[in-house]
Amino acid sequence: MGEHAVPTDVTEIVQYPIERYDDLTIPAFYREFQQGLPFKVQLPFGEPIWLATRYEDVKFAYGDKRFGKQLGVGRDSPRMYEVKIDDPDLIANMDPPRLTRVRRLALTVFGAPQVREMHDWVNQLIDRFLDRFEAQGSGADFVELVSWDVPLRVLTRILGVAEDDIPSFRHWVDTVTGADCTMEERGAAYHRILEYIGGLIATRREQPADDLLSVLVHARDDEGTLTEAELVNLSLTLFLGGFETTAAQIGSTVYTLMARRELWQELLGDRELVPEALEELWRWIPSFRFGSPMIRWASEDVELPSGRVIPAGEPVLGEHQVANRDESVFANGWEIDFHRKDPQPHLSLAWGAHRCLGAHLAHLEIEAVVERLLTRMPGLELTIEPSEVPWSPRSFLRSPASLPLAW
Repeated sequence: MGEHAVPTDVTEIVQYPIERYDDLTIPAFYREFQQGLPFKVQLPFGEPIWLATRYEDVKFAYGDKRFGKQLGVGRDSPRMYEVKIDDPDLIANMDPPRLTRVRRLALTVFGAPQVREMHDWVNQLIDRFLDRFEAQGSGADFVELVSWDVPLRVLTRILGVAEDDIPSFRHWVDTVTGADCTMEERGAAYHRILEYIGGLIATRREQPADDLLSVLVHARDDEGTLTEAELVNLSLTLFLGGFETTAAQIGSTVYTLMARRELWQELLGDRELVPEALEELWRWIPSFRFGSPMIRWASEDVELPSGRVIPAGEPVLGEHQVANRDESVFANGWEIDFHRKDPQPHLSLAWGAHRCLGAHLAHLEIEAVVERLLTRMPGLELTIEPSEVPWSPRSFLRSPASLPLAW
C-alpha cells in the first residue's frame, strides 16, 4: 500500500506528523490514508489520538454534539508543542450551551451584517498599505508590507488597540504562537497579553468606546451575560486568533495565484469569478501544519461515517486540510478548479459549534485584497521562481516568509 501504509492493527500507534512541510505540500500517502479507517497516532506531546482524514469523518467530528472540547481540560491533550493552555474559561475549551452564549456576543461584531458595514474602511486601509507597497518598487515584499499588516490593523481597530501599542501586541502574539519560542518566552508573552487586556478592560469601564471590547464589557457589567473570566478569555481568544490565520491565508493565496499564473489570468479575464475562486483556494490551501488542527473528544462511544468507532473519552484529530482534498466529495480534489458545480463546503474554518468566529471578516479581507490587486496591479508577478519562495518555520500555520513581487 506504499511507504506509509494505513495500520491494520488498531493497537498500532504511528508517530505523527509523519513528515513536516513548511510550504503547501500535502504528500500523496494521504490519498491512501483516505482509503482506510482512522488510526491512532502519537504527536510530540500528550496521549495518542485518532487521525481522521476523510471529509465525512472530519465534518462529523466537528459537527456532532457527541464530540466536544471541554473533556480535554485537565487531560494530557495531544499537541505539537509542550505548552498547553488548560483553561476551562477559554472559548476553545468550551462546549454548548455555554459556548453558544459566549459566541453570540462576539458575533454582534463579527456577524455577516456587521462585517459588510466594514467594507469601505477595510478597502481604504488596504489601499493605504498597497500605496506603501507600490512605493517600494519592484521586488517589494508583499508579506512584510501588506499581508500581515492588513489583518493586524483591522483587528486592532475592532478591539480598540492604540496605534502605539500595535508593535508590542504583534510581538507578544508572535511569541505565544511561535514554534521556535521557549516555554518561558511563551509564558511571559501570554501573561503580558493578559495584563494588556486587563488594562484595556479597565479603561473601557471608565471610558466606553466604539469597539468590540466595549461591547463585551457592557455585556459583563450591565447585562451579566459574561463572567469576568469569560470576558478576559474571549478577549484573549480574539487577540490570539484574530489576525495570524488571515495573514497566512492572504500570503498563501497570493503565492498560489502567482505560482500558477493561469489562475491569476483567469481572474483578470472574469472578475465575477473571484468569490468562488477564493472559496476554492480556501479549500485547496493547507493552512495548518500537520498535527495542528483543533481536536475533539468523544463523550461516548461514537461511530464515524467511515465505520471507525471512537471510544468514549478518546480524542480525534481531524486533518481538515487533507479532508478538503477528499476525491469522494470533491472531483479531482487535489487540483484547483474555479468552476466547481455546487461544491460541498470546505472545512478550513472548521465546522459546527467551533466554526471560526472571524470567518466573515477573513473572507472580506482576503477578497478585498485580491480585488484591489487585480484592479491596481494586473501585471503582478513573482520576481523569483516559485520554488525559491521561503516559507516561515514559525507558528502552527504555513505561510510564505516573504513574497517579492513586481507589477
